[in-house]
Amino acid sequence: MLIRVATREVQVGMYVDAMEGAWIDNPFWRRSFLIKTEAELDRLRSSAIQHVTIDTTKGRGVTVIPEAERRRQVEAPAVIAPLPVERRKRRSGPQPDDLTQTIDRSKEHVIAMFQEARLGRAIDLEAVTPVVDDISVALQRDRAAFVKVTRLKMNNEYTYLHSIAVCALMVDLALHLGLPEAEVREIGAAGLLHDIGKVATPTTILDKAGQLGQDEWLVMRRHPSEGHAMLRKDATASRIALDVCLHHHERLDGSGYPERLKGDQISLHARIAAICDVYDAVTSVRPYKRPWSPHEALARMLEWEGHFDPDLLDAFIVNLGIQPLHALVRLNSNRLGIVLDGSADPYAPLVRTFYHVPDSRFLGIEDVDTTQDPVLRRERGDYWFPDRWPALLADVQAGIQPHEAPLLRAAGGR
Repeated sequence: MLIRVATREVQVGMYVDAMEGAWIDNPFWRRSFLIKTEAELDRLRSSAIQHVTIDTTKGRGVTVIPEAERRRQVEAPAVIAPLPVERRKRRSGPQPDDLTQTIDRSKEHVIAMFQEARLGRAIDLEAVTPVVDDISVALQRDRAAFVKVTRLKMNNEYTYLHSIAVCALMVDLALHLGLPEAEVREIGAAGLLHDIGKVATPTTILDKAGQLGQDEWLVMRRHPSEGHAMLRKDATASRIALDVCLHHHERLDGSGYPERLKGDQISLHARIAAICDVYDAVTSVRPYKRPWSPHEALARMLEWEGHFDPDLLDAFIVNLGIQPLHALVRLNSNRLGIVLDGSADPYAPLVRTFYHVPDSRFLGIEDVDTTQDPVLRRERGDYWFPDRWPALLADVQAGIQPHEAPLLRAAGGR
């Protein structure tokens, strides 16, 4: 149960679900958290935040429900069935205007930071922290909407919005991995700064509509080293920001740049950055290519053996909540199917079903709208159809109805 209370009424043991106010007034990095100590309570009460919403299912409730909340409950309409968790998560966030304001504020800061670097001035790294906090708050309120909005980039602002999107994706993945808050904040700052070296790259190369020539490509490949040199001028630059700026184009197989690092030579933070950087880049509109759909991007990234850390890429996909193109998934109806392109909502893809798990039998091929029959999880084709899976996948993709019974598996199998 969510209850709006005045800040002065908050007690230790309450779970704050949301705060009312600007990010600059928030005395904490996160907007949702459990009040564990008197010190945390004092920080909240002494802030400019006047009201918060508490979740009584996650923490202590109030002794007396505030008058406004009692009145709201009496006037409330009949209870309706809750939406699935993922649907609630996408619909409960801020309105588009709120997201636009957050992104516009962040973009102004990033543009100013790049302009200072372009003029050869030292970058004010302390100014990065509020931007990361702002992005983090918007991300926690509606991750899907935030990432979707940042994909809509105009060519003249691509580098700035790309930095914001990579920051958001890196923060989201770092939180999913359970990294400490202080480290997550540094990771977010590293995402904002990872392409700062592009201020030294001519716009004729950055915005070129065709493929880069060999000499142009050599110039482009200098941006990690040039960005690293810029950040090193500030003694407050974190180790994580320096590392990510220099190494976000390294690959596990040693084919990356600028230092051709291999395997364990590449840090966790640089591996995270490599995934988030590429995903946002390939799903964005660029003058030299069409944007890939999120499904297509994830499928191709999975195919690039030696490019990304496979465990981190799997974690990224799970956390993102978007299924790769042609992945085998199980729907709420216990049907198996493969993901197709064509849905306006990447979180509710079109799925071509062909098999019913409880009955262990093939079904007639059907393209299903998963807004009505949600995806439960990704499945392993080589588990359900061991030797047949490659051929079966090709047939289903081509719309050929399978008939031969597969090797039976337990209904709960992965």
